[in-house]
Amino acid sequence: MKTSRGFLRPCFAVAGIASVLAAVIGLIADGPDGAAGAALGVALASLGFAGSVWAIAGAEKIDLRLTLPVALVTYAGKLGLFGIALGIVKSSGWDVMWPMAMGVIGGALAWLTTQGIWLLRAKIPYIELDEHA
Repeated sequence: MKTSRGFLRPCFAVAGIASVLAAVIGLIADGPDGAAGAALGVALASLGFAGSVWAIAGAEKIDLRLTLPVALVTYAGKLGLFGIALGIVKSSGWDVMWPMAMGVIGGALAWLTTQGIWLLRAKIPYIELDEHA
């Protein structure tokens, strides 16, 4: 799994760039609060993706068959945490829900695009299993 986690560094680099870009767009569209909310949204998406990778990698070290259940539980937990985070922001009176939501979308697109490009360029060895195995 260490080789397949090689996309984390470029994903975090692109997420950093996306966070700055989101902050600039948020600043122009909604002032300083919009800048902070948009950048926070990108960070939230990036940490969610990275958390999933780390959880699945940990499960794989224990037993390869645990990766799917851990991925599903991590996904559900991550959505719950996102909901809690957005609920806290909304109840705080800080009016950044729209910039934050756009930041989450932008961060997810940046992360997934970077991961996809890495995957297309990666030299991942594979084996063909015998049909009788």
